[in-house]
Amino acid sequence: MNETPTLKTALRRSGDVIDRSSKRDIVRLAFSLSSVLIILASVSLLFVGRFSSAEADRQAVDNQQALLKTAFNGRFILITRDQRSLARWDQSVRKISLDFDEDFVTDEFVDSLWFDFGLDQNLLIAPDNRILADSKEDKVTFGTGEIDNDNNLYRFVELARDQYFQNRIRLAKGYGQRALPLGEEFAHPIHGFIEQGEKVAMVHAMAVVPDDGAFALPDGNPVILISAMYIDNELVEELGHQLGFTGINFERASASPELNNKYTILSPSGAPLGHFSWQGNLPGRHIWNTVIPVIVILGSILGTVAYVIAWKISRLTISLAKSEEQNRHLAMYDTLSGLANRLQYTRALTAALERLPSSPFALMQCDLDKFKQVNDTFGHAAGDKVIKVVAERLFATVQDAGLVCRVGGDEFVILLDLIDRLAINNLAHRIIGEIQQPIKVEPEVFAQVGISLGVSVAPVQGDTSEALMAAADAALYRAKEEGRNRVIFAED
Repeated sequence: MNETPTLKTALRRSGDVIDRSSKRDIVRLAFSLSSVLIILASVSLLFVGRFSSAEADRQAVDNQQALLKTAFNGRFILITRDQRSLARWDQSVRKISLDFDEDFVTDEFVDSLWFDFGLDQNLLIAPDNRILADSKEDKVTFGTGEIDNDNNLYRFVELARDQYFQNRIRLAKGYGQRALPLGEEFAHPIHGFIEQGEKVAMVHAMAVVPDDGAFALPDGNPVILISAMYIDNELVEELGHQLGFTGINFERASASPELNNKYTILSPSGAPLGHFSWQGNLPGRHIWNTVIPVIVILGSILGTVAYVIAWKISRLTISLAKSEEQNRHLAMYDTLSGLANRLQYTRALTAALERLPSSPFALMQCDLDKFKQVNDTFGHAAGDKVIKVVAERLFATVQDAGLVCRVGGDEFVILLDLIDRLAINNLAHRIIGEIQQPIKVEPEVFAQVGISLGVSVAPVQGDTSEALMAAADAALYRAKEEGRNRVIFAED
């Protein structure tokens, strides 16, 4: 009778041993599985973090570089437009190409190119490569020598001459050049970056040609106008304000390989002339700062692994989505005015052209009058304020009638669903009236600008972007010539 309890006790002890052995196995298995899960999760998160941060950083830098490139393209277009207002002029042909007048060059040409348009250096190159005039700011010297193949500017002289001969037309008393739309003129490789002394400059060249044909050019090479805008601190600061870049800087030295936020300026031959750098927001650092604490938490608290991973990944996804959305917004909208930028305008215009002829539309070119006086009098901060207020007024006036875009410093374009001349004219006069209202730039200080408008209608003036832009641009210049603060239709 004493052995039975002893046997039961032995069996019970044996079972206890088996239970304890099974529990230890389960614990070891659970620990092993947990360890594997932690390792897999950690490795996965490390991979996701590395890939996501690298891709986010690359995308952010690409977008920032694209914005800077777009800003420079816009500057080149403005230089082209400003040059053309003087180089394509019968009086310029008469008093520069036919009978060189130093007073005309000083009082008309240089004053406009420097004081009105802010072009730092301007040269007039004779058909035989002599330098007729060389101006730096408002100081002009005449007959300073000859430009040869070794000069950085000679390539632009040759390209401008080639463009002239490719588009030369016969006039009654000689030769001229057919009118080139701004877009087509910009497409020719007659602009670029060069070393000009100790500075890097944006350069554009074009031939001096007649506009109405009252005077004509003789056979042979035309006089070439070369204009340069230096990449100086003022220009760098303007680009920083325009693009919203923090700590933007331009240096002539080679960029550091570790520097991600950089944009290199190249000469026509492909040689680096310098680089821009700025303090960009790289989301990859934030991603790593988020992933590493998650891995630490996973190693200490297995029960919260799934929740932490899901939460962190969702945070990362949202962060990447916001970053991508912000980059898309920066790529499609002007950072200063909040209006559609040139890229969005180009896409909208292309889409509108594809809907022709079933859906005609109008294109309205807008250019502010006396805007440079605001910058010169009150400073660039006041100029930025004026641009913002003008953008708000344009947007509020146009509303659902079309798309308002800012495509340059003080240049706006409106794509209108309207084609009725009376409706467009009424809208244009409302715009002129709104823009003329005083703008508060400082306490008790008000600035006042005007606006000139040129309108072309598709497909009446053409079914290509070049034709429509050329027609609207010509109407805009006519509006400025006739006194500004008015609207001119291309059909007139």
